Amino acid sequence: MSISTTTPTGAPAHQAPAAPSIPSTTRHSPRFSEDILAVIIGLAVVALSLPLIGGVDLLGWAVVYYVARKWFGFNREWAVPLASGISICGVAAAISTGSAIRARPIVPILVSSLVVVFAVVEVLVLPFIAQHWLSNEPLVAAAWLGLAVKTDGAAVASGTIAESLILAKAAADGVNYQAGWIVGTTATVKVFIDIFIGVWSFILGFLVTFVVTLAIVLAAPDLASATKAAAVESNTFRVIFFLLAFFSIGVQANFSRLWQEEGVGRLVAIYVLCLFGFIIWVGLAISWIFFAGIKPPLA
Repeated sequence: MSISTTTPTGAPAHQAPAAPSIPSTTRHSPRFSEDILAVIIGLAVVALSLPLIGGVDLLGWAVVYYVARKWFGFNREWAVPLASGISICGVAAAISTGSAIRARPIVPILVSSLVVVFAVVEVLVLPFIAQHWLSNEPLVAAAWLGLAVKTDGAAVASGTIAESLILAKAAADGVNYQAGWIVGTTATVKVFIDIFIGVWSFILGFLVTFVVTLAIVLAAPDLASATKAAAVESNTFRVIFFLLAFFSIGVQANFSRLWQEEGVGRLVAIYVLCLFGFIIWVGLAISWIFFAGIKPPLA
């Protein structure tokens, strides 16, 4: 064994044996680092969604309720479901709060119809605004769409469209983000909204269904593939019943009478004023505060 000594200038007098090399299996690969980054970003998306949702929903509800009562003269029966439908999550919120205050069935039905109509408009417009103005902040755009578009399906659809547009624009600039992060953030924000407004009625129902399905699959593993196929088939029925629900609304409702006696025109005016004049911009501001600077992982 040779002993390494150094001269006063610091040069080695004798060459010591080379240190053993670190096996390559113990080094952190770039892929491992990217996975850790992806986990951190995912946790940030979940953590930041909670205060974002509470702030926008509660503030928006109070503003819409005030506008409906004080500026347009609606009574509580109309103002409550309208405020919930515009500011929280649309159809589910309007129906839940309408039932809670014992409103006539036509009230949440009509508000839900407005929500669906305006959600279609938002899906056709907001993703292109997000691409033009927010392509450098993809997760801000994603959270904004989750807050602004007031039905789950339309919100996810808008997130999907925005992701395609933003990823294409970023790729043209030489930046390739991983797919799925923009629409995933939109869906996460929307899911937390559903939890925020319907934990007792909706989320517990989902949990019970999940537990029952899990117990069946664990008891009979062969049923796992059949369960997945059944879930796909049941989604077809969900779409059919959704269409039938709104077809029934059109058959039942006397819209000419509602327009004259209930002030449906004023409902539309409130919706346009509050949604495009307040809700979507507050959602954008809060999304920017919480998500600015957070980027999806690179592909």
